[in-house]
Amino acid sequence: MKRVRHILMLLLLCMALTGGAFAANVPDSFVCENLNGQQRIVKTYLLPATGDPDALREEPFDYEGYHYAWAYTTKTEHPFSMSKTATETVTVETAKNDLTQILDQLAPTIAYDDGEYSGELALDHTTLHTEAAGYETRRSTITETKTIGQLSSNDMSYIPATAVKNGKTLSLASVEWQVSGTALVGEELVPSEFQAIATYTGSSSYQAATGYVTTAEYKGEVTAEGIESITYTVVFTGEKIEPLDLEAAPARMFQDNGMMMWLLLGIPAALLIGIGAVLVLKRKNVYVYVPGSKPRDYKLVAKFRLKKEDEPIIDLSDVDIDPGGNVAIEIKRSLAKRLKGRAFSVECGGGLYQYTVQNDKPGDWHEFSQKTMKEVTS
Repeated sequence: MKRVRHILMLLLLCMALTGGAFAANVPDSFVCENLNGQQRIVKTYLLPATGDPDALREEPFDYEGYHYAWAYTTKTEHPFSMSKTATETVTVETAKNDLTQILDQLAPTIAYDDGEYSGELALDHTTLHTEAAGYETRRSTITETKTIGQLSSNDMSYIPATAVKNGKTLSLASVEWQVSGTALVGEELVPSEFQAIATYTGSSSYQAATGYVTTAEYKGEVTAEGIESITYTVVFTGEKIEPLDLEAAPARMFQDNGMMMWLLLGIPAALLIGIGAVLVLKRKNVYVYVPGSKPRDYKLVAKFRLKKEDEPIIDLSDVDIDPGGNVAIEIKRSLAKRLKGRAFSVECGGGLYQYTVQNDKPGDWHEFSQKTMKEVTS
């Protein structure tokens, strides 16, 4: 394991040293030209609006006998404009179901902005919908007045105790007697006819709205505008490279486009990758221990490697362990993750022991006595 860790650390170091070469942008066009006597290389890149133009500037480089350096960068923006129909729903509350009162609560237009599209929406009057916000019980008094005439006396027995109005039974509340006729008795006029003004009352309940809620839709055309992409033109100017003398040639080879660095780092990196892959493929993932002479002291006696497609079983027949003694099985984390919840079998000296893999975090550890093994039957 330590050997693999060291190899991986060396591999990461090599990748860190060479990683910058993979981050370069690839130009959409490359032109090498001589303009008015000046040697130039012109590269164009199409980047999103959030692209970083500074990343397009390159360190001086050599190409076809010229040494080039960055001169300047220009940009051309490519705007975009899109439109769509947007709808917003607005809710208002009013005390009455009155259109004038409702329209007072609704603005003719509202602003719209969802972070991408913006514009102004207008009220669509055909979408107004009003309903009661809720109901409450209210009570009212019902009154009925009846005139009962041509009575011979003002006797209450002539007056009905109840009256009916709109299907409701009312009770007698009061009676006002009036004289409607007189007669001469002796030399005096005395009442001979009466009429009664009877008043009946009762109570009634009904459901009344507590208020009204109106929903309305605002509709309109909204637009989104901005810069979709930017074309950057990067210009490098070059100077002709004079021939080098032979003594300086070796040093120049190490500087030319970093090719020697690639050779020095690329080949070892490839070798490290191959060695690391072989070690990983051969790494053991099941360890077998027996108790040592001290408490919590275990001795490693065997290693196995189970592949993903193998049955979860190991055979300890050829391992030198004390018959009938305790055995501890350690399943490494990578294998325990695949076997969690599955049965794991151990064969030893004609016996078979099975248990369920429980843990997959640090790995799975299980200890058992060979006395508990079942006899293998064919």
